[in-house]
Amino acid sequence: MKRIVFIAIVLFATLRLYAQKNTVFYKHEVKVSVGDAIIPSVFQIDKKSRHYCNVAFSYLYRPEKWFWVGGNFVNYFGNRIYYNWREYDENGNFNDFSKSKMKYSVAIAPEMRFSYLNKKAAILYSSLSGGLGLENGYDDNAHKYPGIIPYFHLTYFGFSVNFGKDNNIFLGGELGFGYKGFGNIHGGYRF
Repeated sequence: MKRIVFIAIVLFATLRLYAQKNTVFYKHEVKVSVGDAIIPSVFQIDKKSRHYCNVAFSYLYRPEKWFWVGGNFVNYFGNRIYYNWREYDENGNFNDFSKSKMKYSVAIAPEMRFSYLNKKAAILYSSLSGGLGLENGYDDNAHKYPGIIPYFHLTYFGFSVNFGKDNNIFLGGELGFGYKGFGNIHGGYRF
């Protein structure tokens, strides 16, 4: 058992040192990502989860070659909800009305990212973010007041492929669990 623990520590240290051998070290990163998200709303009567598409804008600062810290601004656009109703006047005549509203949510969340492979052409990483979101309150039954919802996202596996003259433009994707969804794609710029 002691050998296994010792080998695991040595391998982890080797991977961490290997991740440090990136020749170009950009400290700032801006990125835009698009993905799916399933958001359970605590403010819905039926407690159903809603399907959303999200667009996220992120800024990350990289004080170490293997560690980033920054924040996300995430917009969620959900199902279109249709409301139909009938109003009667004093004579018994009626008018039918309908309108639709888009389910919407926005979140601001800090993020920490840990890279375990830094190469000139690619970076592999995992990340964790959490914060608060604001939901507009529309659901199938009625309009409710906007509410604050917790935001959490864990990226199990993320990658970026670097290209351009200085390898500072990148495209990539993430697999994870949380408000950014199970998968998303992103692109950005490092400087």
